Amino acid sequence: MIYKTLTQLMQFREQNMGNDPFVTEIKTNKVLTYKELNNCVKLLSEKLTAKGVKKNDRVAIIMENSIDFMVSFYAIIMKEAIPVPINQALKADEMRYILNDSQIGIILTHESFMENISNELTASRDNLTESIVVINTVIHQGCVEKAVEDTALILYTSGSTGNSKGVMLTHSNLLAEMDNIITAHRLTRDDRVLCVLPWFHINGLVITMLTPLLAAQEMVIAEKFSVSMFWKWIEKYKITWFSGVPTIYSYLLTADNKADSDISSLRFARSASSSLPVSVLNTFENTYHVPIVESYGITEGGSQLTSNPLPPQVTKPGSVGLPYGLELIIADDNNNELAQGETGEVYVKGPSITCGYFRKQKETEEAFWNGWFKTGDLGWKDEEGYVFLSGRKKELINRAGEKFSPREIDEVLYRIEGVELACAVGIPNEIYGEEVVAFIKKQQDAVLTEEMVMEYCKGKMADFKVPKEIYFVNEFPQGGNGKIQRLKFVSQYDNIKKRKGLN
Repeated sequence: MIYKTLTQLMQFREQNMGNDPFVTEIKTNKVLTYKELNNCVKLLSEKLTAKGVKKNDRVAIIMENSIDFMVSFYAIIMKEAIPVPINQALKADEMRYILNDSQIGIILTHESFMENISNELTASRDNLTESIVVINTVIHQGCVEKAVEDTALILYTSGSTGNSKGVMLTHSNLLAEMDNIITAHRLTRDDRVLCVLPWFHINGLVITMLTPLLAAQEMVIAEKFSVSMFWKWIEKYKITWFSGVPTIYSYLLTADNKADSDISSLRFARSASSSLPVSVLNTFENTYHVPIVESYGITEGGSQLTSNPLPPQVTKPGSVGLPYGLELIIADDNNNELAQGETGEVYVKGPSITCGYFRKQKETEEAFWNGWFKTGDLGWKDEEGYVFLSGRKKELINRAGEKFSPREIDEVLYRIEGVELACAVGIPNEIYGEEVVAFIKKQQDAVLTEEMVMEYCKGKMADFKVPKEIYFVNEFPQGGNGKIQRLKFVSQYDNIKKRKGLN
């Protein structure tokens, strides 16, 4: 690879494709060529220099998907500083934790998000450009531990249990990963990607913001996903691919505008961040005649670890495909590699894998074994090496000694007509240890009862897996990437019981 850093890659594109259009922003109709983008990056980099930003300083980005976000990211990189994208929807305590943990000195944000950034976090602010604000935080900057050399990005995990951790990724990690994605999806200069996933998450950031630069393809930025506008965007901008999450596909299947647009330019859709129910995959492909490529990735892996190949190669519904650019094994609790068909924890090793967590040596050491990163995901491989995930180790349900993945139940629930979203969890139970409870969001106007769901499940799974309680809810707890946060349903269940006076 001829590029050692993302800055070198960007400068190479400017020199060789400078006048070619690269990025379009839907909200403003702005279009930037590679040269125009690089000029904006240089200008902001100079202003960061004037603000005292130095090599390895951490600089937060708190804004929606936009040209400003992209310019900010590359300007920080050009300064050899480290961007730390943060979800703008975080509450004050959550944001304060990340700002302190990453030892942020400067924040780049839009004026519209100033209200989201509590006065507790900021002391002053100055205009950096017309639409970007720099905030000098009041965080103590005393003895700052030096970041790992050549770290290009720190991205915080969702932290569904405990505090989130800052994953450090180097330039070589990111460039290797971008190359893996191009290979897996056979991306070319003729492709045009629609960015709808948030860039404060690894899926959106690496898959749809960074990879197009290496692939030399055009990209179209949406601030966020919109059910009503999605297919119109595909038609207007002649989009050839996009990356989504399972909830997006469920929403698109229940939308009223399915047949309103010409989507013939779309050659594939990509799904990652959590397992896609097979019924949703099949229904989507039969409805829109667009193949879904299900992939599997983690922040610590730079995003994608495995992916199903594109047709006409074999794609297996229910599988997350084959590893690209790395090694993957399934291991037992004693770190022994398991044979095909045996379920264990997914271990990975390769050039895209993180070196560890920022300022968390203990957690870093616990996450690795003999050079292998332990993902915490459970799965197995078939005879052709395709990977099948069965859930997270920490999410396994243990009912009277029977251990099973809640995803098994999810798959059945999604086959029921009228189900838009579904999630099964294990709830503490004095007799069985845990009992199965399911939460369902119904499609609009769907007629479903608790009894109907239970009867359907009884005919499809063993009795100990059948949900003993069903709750119909209007909202599902989701992370900033759209991933359903399963464990939050446990506390939601407790709140329901308290309101009913049952606890």
